[in-house]
Amino acid sequence: MGLGARRIGREAIGVGESESEGGRRFGPGRVRGDRETIAARRSEPLRFEAMPEWQRLARAIRRQVAASVELDVDPSILGGLADRAEALAAELEAGATGKRVGLVEAEWHETGAMHYLPFSPIMGGLNPASIGVEIHPEPSIDGVACEVVLGEVVEGGTGLVHGGMIAAIYDEVLAAANLVRRVGGPTGRLIVHYRKPTPLHEPLRFEAWVDRLEGRKILTRGRCLAGGELVTEAEGLFVHFGLDPDAPDWHER
Repeated sequence: MGLGARRIGREAIGVGESESEGGRRFGPGRVRGDRETIAARRSEPLRFEAMPEWQRLARAIRRQVAASVELDVDPSILGGLADRAEALAAELEAGATGKRVGLVEAEWHETGAMHYLPFSPIMGGLNPASIGVEIHPEPSIDGVACEVVLGEVVEGGTGLVHGGMIAAIYDEVLAAANLVRRVGGPTGRLIVHYRKPTPLHEPLRFEAWVDRLEGRKILTRGRCLAGGELVTEAEGLFVHFGLDPDAPDWHER
């Protein structure tokens, strides 16, 4: 058994994990059963624009998270903030019995911002943990682009974006470029070339396009510019599902 973990039945709880009423906790998540059971519950179509209050809640919590990592207040104030945050967390958890909607926008089209994954940790407008990236089709490169300013929630080195977050953004942006070309599938490989440090609090522009198709393999490339200067590049290999690209609901599958 690894250091810092204790065996409980068939599961281990390690340092930083906790148990709570209603289910054992591993970080912020809950043990809820197998993937098939969870998927079966999500039977209602997801329509992002029909959920303005959910979007508003997500934005408000996102602001709280961003502010909490930059707090510079008297320690006596922190206790009151923690009390109110815990009260809100308890209220939210009371209603968190598992969402009934699917994960993919039911009415998404390839125009405007691509909100087709509203619960994504990258673009998800319904996910408070999302960094709020808005990806748009970019006809000039036959792909997609997005501009984002990242704050200290994703800080790695001092004043710099965490490299893991850069990779996560590329995974989403490259996948979106595939969808614009009406091909899509899971990531098989992602390579990020970190050319220069990527700064926080400055506009970043990510671009991605499909480089070529080789049978079921989709080879996609991307780059990120900060102040017009190249800071990172990426190459992705995706596995095409082999779906009919002319099907009206191709993006839902």
